[in-house]
Amino acid sequence: MGGVDSASSTAAQDLVAAGELALSEGAWDRACGSFESALAHETSPEGWDGLARALWWLDRPAEAIDARVRAHSLFRRAGDLARAVRIALWLVHEYSAVHGNEPAAEGWLARAEHLLIDQVDVPERGYLDLAKAERCLDPVIAAGYAEAALVLARRLNDPDLELAALSRMGLAQITLGQVDEGLGYLDQAMAAATGEDAATFEAVARTCCSLVLACDLAGDDDRVRQWGKVVEGYVHRHNELPLLTFCPTCGADLLTSGNRRGESEDELVHALAELANTGRRSRCVDPAVRLSQLRIAQGRIEEAEDALVGYGGSPTAVRADAAIRLARGEAAAAVALLERQLSLINRSGLLAVPLLALLVEARLADGDHEGARATATELENLAAGNARVSAIATAAAGRVALAAAAPEAVALLERGAESFGRLHMPYEEARTRLELATALRSREGVLAVVEARSALKAFERLGARNESDRAAALLRDLGMRGRAGPKDVGLLTEREQEVLQLLAQGLTNREIGARLFLSAKTVEHHVGAVLRKLGVKTRTEAAAALSRVRGTE
Repeated sequence: MGGVDSASSTAAQDLVAAGELALSEGAWDRACGSFESALAHETSPEGWDGLARALWWLDRPAEAIDARVRAHSLFRRAGDLARAVRIALWLVHEYSAVHGNEPAAEGWLARAEHLLIDQVDVPERGYLDLAKAERCLDPVIAAGYAEAALVLARRLNDPDLELAALSRMGLAQITLGQVDEGLGYLDQAMAAATGEDAATFEAVARTCCSLVLACDLAGDDDRVRQWGKVVEGYVHRHNELPLLTFCPTCGADLLTSGNRRGESEDELVHALAELANTGRRSRCVDPAVRLSQLRIAQGRIEEAEDALVGYGGSPTAVRADAAIRLARGEAAAAVALLERQLSLINRSGLLAVPLLALLVEARLADGDHEGARATATELENLAAGNARVSAIATAAAGRVALAAAAPEAVALLERGAESFGRLHMPYEEARTRLELATALRSREGVLAVVEARSALKAFERLGARNESDRAAALLRDLGMRGRAGPKDVGLLTEREQEVLQLLAQGLTNREIGARLFLSAKTVEHHVGAVLRKLGVKTRTEAAAALSRVRGTE
């Protein structure tokens, strides 16, 4: 009997080792299977903990919690307090951030603190400080906890703790209104994470999640785009590692470059459905807000409004809601929403910048030119050597001057567009160039056409259908053709173009799915997107659009 038990134990250990190897390779499904097989041979804390990690990566948080609770109990009994504390602190975050169960989170925090009562100079003490920082309502105290964890991480040379501390320090500074300093901490954390300093993929993934949340708070979408390119390189170096499976919003933000916008949209729709079905919370930025922003850019205002139903409160949600009001012609409502949100934060801090920028547009739409000018001046006062804020403030001043038909409008808008270009902010640059074209139309018709065409090309590349329509309309007013039909094909994602090519060959959805290894339902979704983006109603018209493009090549 002893021999059988020994063989079973050896087999379990081998399977745990195989599971750990799979985790280190990013093979989450394989890791899950190995740990489950190991536990079938023998119950062990390592087996349960490994299974929990695999389940977390597979976005099965309830099962992950169950497995980790089991692992915690077994580690406690075995006297491995360090592992038990780490699990307890992980449970604090999961119960609070994902499930909104604050009593459970508080209970596990107290448990971790009790287990560490005699431990001082250990990494777990730093993770305890970070858990306190995350739950602290006072950003000054939170920053203090994060700084203590950062000092400890560097003294102990613990790279994963350092990443977590840098991320939390950055978020605390942003909440305090020190946006540049806070984003600097996040940049440092991301550089270390994607520069192979992290010991685990979990540390890299959590750093990415913190970056998305930080940039959402700061209204700095371009920073996410820039780091997204770096993250894609990291993913590629690690054999196309499925790094952000646990957080669909991060996946949509960081792993969706220009030719993958359709995938981003699919991720957000799927994420919203999952949250609705499970009652869970989003780990960082709510996908409803991201989807609403996407729908606004696409000109699908009713869908943008529907996406926000039941969500709100965050500055990003308020900005999206205000943008919807503006698109509906409800400028006064947009002003009221933005003013209320500004009253809840430090209006003279950098967190106010994206709200103030939209407020300028809302006041202009409401006919309040003096109020818009005063708001633009607020933005200018916040610039103080910050290149990004200076570009935003210059463009806002240009919009005010354009509305007043002031001669300085052209110079301001030119400077704003150039600044956005240097900062690699393509959407903002294109919007400013479109307004510059409007300012030039009565003075320099040729230059107005050049600027409008530049804006149109950028909007089409970015998939901003609503803004593309505005640029095309201006070009028509200037006596040009605006958007030719074939150019619309350029709005399609790479996958949608593949579907269109097969659709043009007369294949059915089922046949297209067989060619591309997609389900018929997924193909139906892509076909619908193709028809919508091309502005046609039938598959025949879509095929004709492709034929026109081929005829011009």
